[in-house]
Amino acid sequence: MDFMDHSVHEAAASGDVDFLRANIADDDILLQKTPNGSNILHIAAEFKQKNLFENIPNQSPLFWDTNKKGNTPLHVTARVGCDDIVKLLLTQPVSRLASGGVDQESGLTGKEAHKELVRRTNCEMDTALLVAVRYGHGGIVNLLMEFDHELCCLTNSANESPLFLAVRQGFLSIARSILQEYQICPSFQGTQDVTALHAAITRTGKEAAGNKLPGIN
Repeated sequence: MDFMDHSVHEAAASGDVDFLRANIADDDILLQKTPNGSNILHIAAEFKQKNLFENIPNQSPLFWDTNKKGNTPLHVTARVGCDDIVKLLLTQPVSRLASGGVDQESGLTGKEAHKELVRRTNCEMDTALLVAVRYGHGGIVNLLMEFDHELCCLTNSANESPLFLAVRQGFLSIARSILQEYQICPSFQGTQDVTALHAAITRTGKEAAGNKLPGIN
């Protein structure tokens, strides 16, 4: 693997589409990665450069590529909170070629390709939805849930469900959205057998204690 040239990194971070178009035919550019394994789309996501995503061929493996933490560009987008890139990834045509092959018919297209992308997990078994919940990006949570309701049933390696994370982090609007807006029963699972309900009761108790009148112990 070739480490990424500084000029490539700068182009990805600044959304320099002209640089990309001039070098897109150079496979070496697309294969370059940072020391943490990020490709140009990971970097574009970090800096919310939607235009770079719009100029990558929809069959590019860059959309599916992972860095050393197992994060796809969608995971990064969910962390930084760029709704526009998530909308683009969920609506533009994408294709996932079969592993090791070039025959598109043996790979995934359309809805199946999108579903595999949104359900990809990183090294912590976090989906992009779990990442979006952890950082409180309600708009992205709604976009992902509208696309695939069953994402709220998936837990990570710590057994954390999206609903549990939302309650524990205090993002109650996200928790309400998961519970009320979608016709599916979400997972309540949490760490060490603590469920979202337990977390809600604990948080309610802490908030009640914090709201005591001055002088009352």
